[in-house]
Amino acid sequence: MYKQFEGSLGFLIRFMIGVSIFTAISGIGKGLPVFDPFFKPPLELPILLLLGVLYVVLPRSLSFGVMIVDIGIQLSSHLEIAVIVCLFLMCILFFYARLAPKESILILAALAAYYLKIPYLVPLLAGLYMSITSLIPIAIGIFVWNFIPVVAQLMDTVPTAGLDFLNMPESFAILLPQVFRAIAANQNWVFHSFIFAMVLLVVYGISRMSIDYSKDIAVALGALLVILSFVIAQMLTGIEEDLAALSMFTVISAIIAEVVRFFDVVLDYSKAEKVEFEDENNYYFVKVVPKVIMSRRSKGNRKVREEEEEQESALN
Repeated sequence: MYKQFEGSLGFLIRFMIGVSIFTAISGIGKGLPVFDPFFKPPLELPILLLLGVLYVVLPRSLSFGVMIVDIGIQLSSHLEIAVIVCLFLMCILFFYARLAPKESILILAALAAYYLKIPYLVPLLAGLYMSITSLIPIAIGIFVWNFIPVVAQLMDTVPTAGLDFLNMPESFAILLPQVFRAIAANQNWVFHSFIFAMVLLVVYGISRMSIDYSKDIAVALGALLVILSFVIAQMLTGIEEDLAALSMFTVISAIIAEVVRFFDVVLDYSKAEKVEFEDENNYYFVKVVPKVIMSRRSKGNRKVREEEEEQESALN
């Protein structure tokens, strides 16, 4: 059933991810009064749905551009912060996202997963289906998510020059040291990035081993490593984590990763075979695990098959 409606379901899943991302970044700041009607009912929901559709239909780089514009509008009441944040995001777009378009989707996936409280899903899926260099976009996504509350705090505490462009250099001189101090004071993203990196490496390594149920084992051990890592980090560094909630959402993330893996491919390990052969230069050891392919014969197909069998029996 999934394969039959894979195109429509894929569109729906990407649309939900896009809406989650734009919802996660909505309300991070205060826009100019002219933009207020667009971020309040009844226009807020239709605009979020429209942005979700744009996320699906536009190329990935343009989707990043739409997000940057959206964030800039929301921060427009504090132009200095809007300029700094948009320049930072544009650097990510031009110097990374355009060079690694497939992996850069993990930046957005991390934001959506954090908003849905299942960020541990990202390193599990990245370890299963992507390369080790996925560490970079995951770390960027973690940093952006942890920097969102810092931006909101700076907008409330740091004065702005408004539209007085003559006083804007002085305002930047006050703002930039505060930004660097806020980044230096918030080290949670470093611990999260390190833990997620370990999980990704473990899942990546185990899932590619030549053992039965390697991907399932990788997901289970990755989820266990998430919980143990945060327990150890809390004991050693004192970072505040609700371990009960963390364990629950980690298990949910592992279940979702298993569901994704199941719909990706189903293997029949009971029919696995090991094949050995050689050529002039090498000797090969190959493990063959067949896919489970569901029979989807319709009544019409069965009727045609029955008629063919009757004709064959008559000829015999």
